Amino acid sequence: MGGQGADGITRVDSKDVAKALKAEVFPVLRKAGFTHFKSRTAWRDSDSTIAVVDFRSMGSSLGSAVGVTSHYFGGGAGLYYKDLHSTPWATEPLPALPEEWCCQARRVLRKSIWQLWCRRPDVWYVKRSGSNLASVVDDVLRAVEEQALPWLNELGNPAVALEAFESRPESEMRRGIMLESLGGQLNSFARAERASALALARGDRDRARAAWTRMLANPYYKAPSDLRSLAEARVALL
Repeated sequence: MGGQGADGITRVDSKDVAKALKAEVFPVLRKAGFTHFKSRTAWRDSDSTIAVVDFRSMGSSLGSAVGVTSHYFGGGAGLYYKDLHSTPWATEPLPALPEEWCCQARRVLRKSIWQLWCRRPDVWYVKRSGSNLASVVDDVLRAVEEQALPWLNELGNPAVALEAFESRPESEMRRGIMLESLGGQLNSFARAERASALALARGDRDRARAAWTRMLANPYYKAPSDLRSLAEARVALL
């Protein structure tokens, strides 16, 4: 465990949590095809995507903001679509191991256990003594198997992802707590960027152009702006 406090009671720290996740969760991810691991993050490479599963520590500042200690943690899955780097306007290289927060599609994991001292559905609470660490990790494993992996398999299909970017609204666990993020509101710049890239990869220029057309028709982008000009320039390339 992390060490003893002044009162002689053993307490866990973030390293203990990471060690438990590595021992119990990473083997399941490895079996599911994940091949790169670093601390609390795992990556799986495929022809069209890079899948990411990440267990982020709250950190001292964020932990204080949401009312938990720094070794509490949340979990998320993400998909980075390689086709975004094959468009006529792409300039940045494809990252080998993108962070979860950089992914174009993201899914926050929901815990299934009720915790008196942390009622947020997206944060697992680990007692300072570590007495509930095993049960917490069991619940994380359940979330990976029942939420993360099925979602990654679903949105890892480029055809399904394209339809999702075009028409699937974002969702929340409850107000202010994200469940699934796909690039903001429908017909946003980010949505158009993602949908057009996937459409182009499928050889469908009309569908790619339509994504930008819907974005330009969105009242939010009606006034002249850098984003509107950029979108118009991308339509011209199609």
